[in-house]
Amino acid sequence: MIFNAGLKNKRLSILAAASTTSSSPTAGKKFDFIIVGGGLAGCVLANRLSANPDVSVLLLEAGVNNTSRNIKIPVAFTKIFRSNLDWNLFSKKQAEVSDRQIYLPRGKVLGGSSSTNATLYMRGSAGDYDSWGIPGWTSEEALRWFKMAETNADLKDSAVHGSKGPYHVENPRYHNFLHEKFFEAASQIGVQSNPDFNDWRRPQEGYGTFQVTQEKGVRADGYRQYLKPVLKRSNLQVLTGSNVTKVVFDGSKAVGVEYIAEDISPMREIATAELNVGGEVIMASGSIHTPHILQMSGVGDKNTLAEFGIETVANIPGVGQNLQDQPAVLVASPLKKELDGKSMSDHIYNPRGRIRKRAILQWLLFGRGSLTSTGCDRGAMMRTDAAKDSAPDLQIRFVPGMALDPDGVSTYTRFGKFQQEGRKWPSGVTFQLVAARAAGRGSVSLKSGDPFDSPSINSGYLSDDEGRDLATLMNGIDIARQLACSESMSSVLDGEMFPGENISSPAAKEEYIRKTIHSSNALVGTCRMGTSVEQGDVVNSELKIFGLSGIRIVDASIIPRIPGGQTGAATVMIAEKAADMIVRGVPAAKVDPLEEFCASDPSADECRVYED
Repeated sequence: MIFNAGLKNKRLSILAAASTTSSSPTAGKKFDFIIVGGGLAGCVLANRLSANPDVSVLLLEAGVNNTSRNIKIPVAFTKIFRSNLDWNLFSKKQAEVSDRQIYLPRGKVLGGSSSTNATLYMRGSAGDYDSWGIPGWTSEEALRWFKMAETNADLKDSAVHGSKGPYHVENPRYHNFLHEKFFEAASQIGVQSNPDFNDWRRPQEGYGTFQVTQEKGVRADGYRQYLKPVLKRSNLQVLTGSNVTKVVFDGSKAVGVEYIAEDISPMREIATAELNVGGEVIMASGSIHTPHILQMSGVGDKNTLAEFGIETVANIPGVGQNLQDQPAVLVASPLKKELDGKSMSDHIYNPRGRIRKRAILQWLLFGRGSLTSTGCDRGAMMRTDAAKDSAPDLQIRFVPGMALDPDGVSTYTRFGKFQQEGRKWPSGVTFQLVAARAAGRGSVSLKSGDPFDSPSINSGYLSDDEGRDLATLMNGIDIARQLACSESMSSVLDGEMFPGENISSPAAKEEYIRKTIHSSNALVGTCRMGTSVEQGDVVNSELKIFGLSGIRIVDASIIPRIPGGQTGAATVMIAEKAADMIVRGVPAAKVDPLEEFCASDPSADECRVYED
């Protein structure tokens, strides 16, 4: 095919060649921005970009609308696991974790994992962001966007917190006497208190209260805080149940996407969404699905793509590499018999496993009580001898309720059986021990050429050569036992359920960790931000994919190194900063004049395409 000699980057009719459904909600339309993924970052972007009435924004989300009460009520997040609001992802079997598959919770709903997580709000430390070594992404710059996004109901220091942003943060609104017992125990073993884990003027180490992304006891997810308030904007179109299967490129330039909406087309016919001249596709599908969609689109390692018959658009081997998470194990103990009925689970459920009316009324009328808590909103950050630098390597999440299974997620499956049998949830406490700055690295890769097949996921747990992650978790078990044996905690606890007092030797503890390690839901890093493809990077400091145009990545996948906090906070910061960069880069002067002219009048002589 020969192009007119004066035509640069002429848009081809690639999108028109795709099969489309006659009822496609995007047929005949073009958009300035197509956001792929309605998770936390996607909701932020949709809000900020559609604020300009002169641009058109399309948000495509594979999941459903955010209407479930199990999302609004924080404690009910456990009912979302393995439901239709979850992607139901598992890693492949991995030798380091006793050949198990690790369940990886990921929200499949508007708001993404911000609609299904534990609501903890912790940014990490200043050193986390400075360690990225990327201009424009220092801790000073990050703090600016953390503050701009935030409205903090309880901490008012303007040097570190915001008061006018969409993202609501507050102190937990449920208290149990066991929280005080934990704080006393931490002090007794020599841990200092930390009144604000997000205040970078002091070390992150210490025990205290973890703030939560809630508004008066209701989950403050990305959908409620960013997207829902702007849904009536005429220039914003949001489509749920729409699985993006491919980004469409004209050479190295993104020109739109292909997607399948089964509610509209049960036969899985392909629909298309096309960009306006100068528009952008923004990948915001998270650390699993962003690299998977890119690989399906021909962006990734050329040799791997060839194995699945996918033509290479851009040979970027780093796509899907560098997967990071915060793996966890737990220690759990029952309460003494005379304290039976004092756990958080007892404040939620009666002895027959039914939700207490008092708990429901406290939440409905006052936004307080046990239903406002995901259980793990008190704890500590600690530096063990496995830490690589001065930052804490261990997060302890203290739960005033006892796990029923050493894999924290399976606890809730097991409790379902308790309910069926009319049995009471045993009273107790749990210490969830999290490798907060894990060194292990995994990957996301293609399992097949079918976009509806889940990708192949290597969690990377315990894969670091130095064995620091294993050492952190082994140290965590020892510290949890010190806490349990302190004067304060020993006065209320009666032995140990998990791992069990017989698990005492280093070999036994290592085996326990390998057999029970699980995700704390903090996946990042699979489209790493950096300076070059040769070093394994995928996007530059403006989040543009190397070698491509008309496309960026804005989600947790761009994080080079996981921060020692909960990654939802970092994701909001990234999306806010990215939206600002995009808005400031919108001027039409950056659009090639001939391309703009041909888009409006493709029949003009200057724009004609001649066949051989």
